[in-house]
Amino acid sequence: MFKKNPPSSLCISGNVINKVKCFKLLRINISDDLRWDAHVDALCAKVASRLHFFKMLKRSGLSSDDLLCFYKCLLRSVVEYGCVVWHHNLTTAQSDRLEALQKCALRIILHPITLPYNTALAYCETESLKLRRYNFPNKFFKQICHPENCLHHLLQSKDNPSVSLRLRHSTVYPIPQVRTNRYCSFINYALKKYQ
Repeated sequence: MFKKNPPSSLCISGNVINKVKCFKLLRINISDDLRWDAHVDALCAKVASRLHFFKMLKRSGLSSDDLLCFYKCLLRSVVEYGCVVWHHNLTTAQSDRLEALQKCALRIILHPITLPYNTALAYCETESLKLRRYNFPNKFFKQICHPENCLHHLLQSKDNPSVSLRLRHSTVYPIPQVRTNRYCSFINYALKKYQ
């Protein structure tokens, strides 16, 4: 519908709001097509610049334990920021790009030892970024399910237990219907995956 009849310019208090392809909101790059290419590109560029300092720390003789701490605090935290919002819509290629950043960091930490990626993860007592991005939203959703949570109002009222327990796939909260996965919000995704 919008392709045939694009909406006219939005005007708020006499000010025309410009249309943009991509904008940054709370350090998350959101594009007009709701794809995450721009955000993943920005993350990769930011982490790549920090990997340069990471290599310099390794050359200056910083221990592997300190390098691992540096990685977890200053590099991995960048890649995982806001992942509850965007991780469920990543393509496999985008996820692999982010995983490659961790592989590069682990190679620097373990140099001159060369280990396969899964062995290096176990050796450094860490896990893949994909698994961590899967677990964060689960924890976040469980926090939202508590009635005292400030976001609890985003959930619909609970299903009637006497009815839902008799169903094959019983759920606590009803799952709203969406037409496509791209426009599926975190709440819809969490209601399908985590309850």
